[in-house]
Amino acid sequence: MNIALFLNNLDEEYQISVYRGVQMEIEALDMGMICVQDEMFTANKAAIFSSKAFIGADGILILSSVFMHKENFVTNFAEFFKNPQNKFNCPVVSIGQQLPYFPSIIVESHDSMYKIMKHLIDFHKYRKFLFVGGPKTHQDNITRETIYKLMIETTGCEGTVINGEFTAVSGSSIMRDYLISHVDIPDAVVAASDTIAFGVQRALHTYGKICAVIGFDDTAKAQMEISNLTTVRQPFEDMGRQAVRTLRDMIMGEEVPKVVSIDSTLVIRASCGCGKRIEETKSLMPRLLEMQYNAINSESFLLNVSFLSQSLITVNSLEEIALPLQYFLTGLNIATFYLILYKKPGLAPMRQGILVFQRVNNKDSFDFSYLSQVKEQSLASTENIVFLNDFFGVIVKARDTQGGKIAFGGWAIYHLRSGSEYLGLIVYSTTNMLHSYVCSAAVFIANTVKRLQIAETEQERLKKLEEEVAFRTRDLVATHKKLEEEAKRRLEVEAEVLSISELERQRFSMDLHDDICQRLAGISMFCRSLASREDAEILLPELSEMIDETLTRTRQYAHDSFPVELDAFGLNEALFSLCHSVNKQSLCLCSYKGVALAPLPLTHVQKLNIYRIIQEALANVIKHSKAKNVSVGVDTEEGYIVVYVQDDGIGDVRISSSRDGAPASSVQPRRRGGGLGLRSMQYRAHQLGADYRIVSSETGTLVEVKIPISIAPPAKPD
Repeated sequence: MNIALFLNNLDEEYQISVYRGVQMEIEALDMGMICVQDEMFTANKAAIFSSKAFIGADGILILSSVFMHKENFVTNFAEFFKNPQNKFNCPVVSIGQQLPYFPSIIVESHDSMYKIMKHLIDFHKYRKFLFVGGPKTHQDNITRETIYKLMIETTGCEGTVINGEFTAVSGSSIMRDYLISHVDIPDAVVAASDTIAFGVQRALHTYGKICAVIGFDDTAKAQMEISNLTTVRQPFEDMGRQAVRTLRDMIMGEEVPKVVSIDSTLVIRASCGCGKRIEETKSLMPRLLEMQYNAINSESFLLNVSFLSQSLITVNSLEEIALPLQYFLTGLNIATFYLILYKKPGLAPMRQGILVFQRVNNKDSFDFSYLSQVKEQSLASTENIVFLNDFFGVIVKARDTQGGKIAFGGWAIYHLRSGSEYLGLIVYSTTNMLHSYVCSAAVFIANTVKRLQIAETEQERLKKLEEEVAFRTRDLVATHKKLEEEAKRRLEVEAEVLSISELERQRFSMDLHDDICQRLAGISMFCRSLASREDAEILLPELSEMIDETLTRTRQYAHDSFPVELDAFGLNEALFSLCHSVNKQSLCLCSYKGVALAPLPLTHVQKLNIYRIIQEALANVIKHSKAKNVSVGVDTEEGYIVVYVQDDGIGDVRISSSRDGAPASSVQPRRRGGGLGLRSMQYRAHQLGADYRIVSSETGTLVEVKIPISIAPPAKPD
């Protein structure tokens, strides 16, 4: 039959005393026990007694008095067990405070606190008091402070209350501040615990002041101190023994009382102003010898803890923890010790971890090779993986070097935590007086593990950042190169535009010179010849016809320079008019097929570029192809607006777009101004963001432009 004891840390007398009582009773009853330290109890995360999942205890003891003021423990505890699913399938007993749903072992301290105050007021006639308490929300402090206030009020005495922590440092600090701010010291200082009382005595001694000091608990130190502290003896060991008996009865299926109350005892010594009333030296001799041994060796033990802490500060990897840890364990003569870490920190103890260090019967072994496996996400392949329920099932059956069974009560767990994160745990076996040193070492180990994890995370983050910077740098270099190429291409395009514009003006000038100017010169010469002819009136109609034809040609040039129909009537009407003009001016039959009636999603500039492309293509057809038929169309395909000019004339394969996408401007010119129209069409297609191609052969030529609708603006009526 194995049980588990949950408490804070085995680093102070109260918890060690209860632990000692539990140990003595389980040995007497031939039971086993493992002590679980530093486990949080957070109901809203369902993390209450998480370790029970792998330690496999038949019953649980919880030293609830050390948790009462933390994280609204009682409220969370009660709320957690309101859910019927939150059960342990094993008995639970509370020690120190009464909890809902579970039997509780408590100490009746009201009467003893009342006796202390009555002794101070009635016997010593003290009238001015100071109560130095623990946390306001701690149940033990509330009980003692309540009796103190009640006695002050009913007797008309003067009393002050100052709250702090259950530590000597807190007691010393409170007393020091009181002495600095008050001229008169109190007649008596009533401390909520012996530990606080020791701090008060230290401050009084430092400032050369004397007054009565009373404690509460009667710890071993209070019994042995030269100060002879008057206090209330709480039967801590008896509480532990009674808790074990109650839990055993529950496991056996017997009925147990909801509350078992154990009386406390007033112990009067010299610190209250009395002479030493009780000679306890003989009865306390075994404890005195233990404390003397601890005092003799404490300096050595503290040096071991100090060496470990200083060594751990300098380590830069988990592998480097092994050597100082070995030195520490040897210095404290700890024969059995396990260090288990979790793969990742968690908000509750986990059921499996990685055994990175172990000492069994003073033989050490460690293996940190799992680290690379964790990084590579192949944790299952390492032999260091530990399923904790199996692990604890094995170690409780371990035997010492003499072949005898190690008592289960000799094992203790300490959860390695950083804030609310669980990093792993240590499992060890040692004597009672060494637990506090192991607890201190565990804090340093936990801090080191967390520091190394943070450092490793930062290194990984730095590595990723460097890779990202390198990637971004490559991307920026590539982008810069593209921008340079784009800038170069734009310069080339701008030069091409200037060239095209200059050629356009040249062509327009030549057209005016070769056509309009020649016609006007002919008309002028014809008019001069009329002056000397008798039949001038007969020739006037011919003159009028020449003038009309010249006017028509001039209007056509003006129209070709800017199609007014495009603004007035839209793209369809402008293209229809253009095709009609081709029919009138040439022997080629030009037909136009417009897009559906829905307006095209194009801007004015886009429409103008489409018009110019078709205009240039038709000009090439008339001048060069000797075509009889030409068709012009504007249509839509899935995701595109398609513009085409198809003729049946004599083509030229050299002007076809090459398979590798070479531009039409690469074609060698065949005549004066050759290639100008082709480059003009290509440039305008580029301005449209369109796909542009020419397919030419002996049987005809196709000019096609495909404009993605995704780059077109919302449609407006043509």
